Amino acid sequence: MKLDAAELASRLQYDLEVVSELRSPALGEIRAYASDDDWRAGRRLDASNTGERQATVYVVDYSFPVLVSAAETTPKVTVHFDLLAGGNYPYTAPWTAAVSRPTPWSPHVHPNEATVCIGEIWRDARGKMLLADLIVHVMRILNFDETERGLEYGGWNSAAINHWRRVLKRKPLHPDLAYPVLPTHLTHGMPEPDCSFSPVSCDETLSGFAPSSPSTQRRIAIEDVLGDAFTPIRTR
Repeated sequence: MKLDAAELASRLQYDLEVVSELRSPALGEIRAYASDDDWRAGRRLDASNTGERQATVYVVDYSFPVLVSAAETTPKVTVHFDLLAGGNYPYTAPWTAAVSRPTPWSPHVHPNEATVCIGEIWRDARGKMLLADLIVHVMRILNFDETERGLEYGGWNSAAINHWRRVLKRKPLHPDLAYPVLPTHLTHGMPEPDCSFSPVSCDETLSGFAPSSPSTQRRIAIEDVLGDAFTPIRTR
């Protein structure tokens, strides 16, 4: 299954309109771009100036304390979403990675490349999950808003999941975190995917790590763009 050019343009515009209305004290700025090149050049898009160009790259700030080790947090994490990276949006998942430093300390974030494991939630939605749903899902990941998958589960960081079990007592890092709600005047009639975690196991070979880890060259290019300006301050 594949959308034709007009259908894809309509879907991308819809994603932009829905994302533009996400609101939460824990959600910072959301920036949309037509491409990675436009992101590097600072050429942003919004719902009023897309013209013939669709937003395919998003850079999202999560503005709440996120663990970067068992004892340290950072006040902000920036995550990069490339909608077309899988080759068949919306049926293939966006490439999702944390691009701020330090890297979040999480079983779902690769400690070296910072790729974010989104599990099989996007694949199972079969094209009906919106980018806004994925933004909320990543917020849950960063907040350790987990479900137990069994003691053998370790993801990409077994120490982090053990911290969730033993220190956080299987509860979110911030139990009262306000997740954004999708605007019903735009999404009425759309199915609402469960943005919590599914009980599948995450390991490095699972197809649910979608898309696969980025190349080293791409990771270096992103870091070159961000520089020190996007480096969060560590807090205790």
